Amino acid sequence: MGAKFITLRTILTTLNAKYIHASLALRWLYVANKDAFDIGFKEYTIKEEIEAIGQDLLATKCDCVGLGVYIWNIEKIKDLISYLRLKKPDLILILGGPEVSYEPAYFLQQLPIDYVISGEGEFVLGELLYALENNKNISINGVSSLREISNAVARADIEKLVQLPSPYQLPEDIESRSKRLTYFETSRGCPYQCSYCLSSIEKGVRYFPENYVKENLLYLIQNGAEQIKFLDRTFNLNWRKSRPVFDFLIENYREGLSCQFEIYPDLLSDEIIDYLHSRLPANYFRFEIGIQSTFEQSNKAVKRKQNFNTVSQNINKLVRGGKIDLHLDLIAGLPYESYERFAQSVNSAFAFRAKEFQLGFLKLLRGTQLRKDAAKYNYLYQEQAPYEVISHNDLSVDDLNKIRKVEKAIDKYWNSGRFAQSLKALFDIFYRNRYFEFFLELAEHEEAELPENHSLEDLYAFLYNFLTDRNIYLPDAMRNDYYSNFSIRPTTAFWADTIPKKERKRLLLQICADSDFLLKNKLTEYNILKQTTIDHLWGNKYLLTVFLPEGRKQMEVNG
Repeated sequence: MGAKFITLRTILTTLNAKYIHASLALRWLYVANKDAFDIGFKEYTIKEEIEAIGQDLLATKCDCVGLGVYIWNIEKIKDLISYLRLKKPDLILILGGPEVSYEPAYFLQQLPIDYVISGEGEFVLGELLYALENNKNISINGVSSLREISNAVARADIEKLVQLPSPYQLPEDIESRSKRLTYFETSRGCPYQCSYCLSSIEKGVRYFPENYVKENLLYLIQNGAEQIKFLDRTFNLNWRKSRPVFDFLIENYREGLSCQFEIYPDLLSDEIIDYLHSRLPANYFRFEIGIQSTFEQSNKAVKRKQNFNTVSQNINKLVRGGKIDLHLDLIAGLPYESYERFAQSVNSAFAFRAKEFQLGFLKLLRGTQLRKDAAKYNYLYQEQAPYEVISHNDLSVDDLNKIRKVEKAIDKYWNSGRFAQSLKALFDIFYRNRYFEFFLELAEHEEAELPENHSLEDLYAFLYNFLTDRNIYLPDAMRNDYYSNFSIRPTTAFWADTIPKKERKRLLLQICADSDFLLKNKLTEYNILKQTTIDHLWGNKYLLTVFLPEGRKQMEVNG
């Protein structure tokens, strides 16, 4: 290979959305090149100061920095590039990641960078570093510079990847593993062609060997992983491939561990659902299911194959089984879906009452077919990342603003889990199949009535008043929801049933004097006086809620 011309100190880095996210891509790049080059990796978050990040990177005495670029960090990455270029003009800057992979010429022209790697860069990065260190001509498939733009998108050979040191077993991750999400892949690629998704550009699905998957999962299970999020675009695409992984995880179940999968609900069968319900421990698996839209015309426009009848049947079976937490997604802004039609999608999808329900907003990503077809639907979208839709032929700016209000209300009141009993009762009786309308009404009322900096007590009082103004009374459910937020006695009582302080003390002392009651319920005077709330029910009946270390106890007493 010849003598090296120079030796480059290379640092790979990215800005994650949150600390709990740990970049698997950086780790793959690192293990693929660490034995041949002087290379390391460092991670930051988008909330950190650019100057502090830049100083930390330059303190490594690096000659080359590789930056992982995504829609959530591109604007901060631009600032970081400017800082690094200013402080060290001769620094070699390499960009990679989905945001830059499909339009490398644009980023090379817009930013003071040297190279863009398109696609899976594990081995391409090594080729580039070797050429740089040995002063070789750089003409590499998947590597672009202002001198030469490559239209190739690199794909790493999985057979070669599995020969590398494992990115899941790095000593650098031992201390933080229990505090962060562990991203894991059993395959790469996607079989579907949804025109709004970058995964549609990748043709075919390639699988990691079963033994490799199991070996690394066992290591993670035995070494403190708390959450494993599988990155497979459609984990259940091939039951012969997914079944052994499910079996292995169930056989090696460890309390406190949870696993998340992206699931295509059309591909589920009664056999698979029965298998999961019969074998799974509760709260072990979480399925993320992208419904995106229930409007067939929209699905066809973006080449998304979906049978909503099949989807409905399978999701209902999963919900009834009670073993798997579900996270359902819809996308606002797809072609042809008007405001009224999207509200129908929300009502149809929310009816499953999944644990989490998310409204996302269409993003016209670089490289996707839908971005190329934007004029066809008269799309307006943000010029800067994340390229979110502003309007289209069938959806106005005002329509999307209303949908955003609904999204925030769903997240605050439903996804938070703080109002589980109250909303269940509300939707079972008063707002059945009118979920979108309820959350919009709630959000618009909140704008007028709820202070921006509000307390938990304010939030519960607001919802209580909102419902009572509509002659809806759910005091028991709301009281239980409110108390579920506390592991010790709250300083304020249930706002609708405040008992005067003297009367409260009299009642509690009266209960303390009943030794038979204390003995029967395994309580002490201290429990009653210091750890108990008391709420009036009706007539002479009161509810005691005792906040004990092992959990809450509730019982009715006479006053």
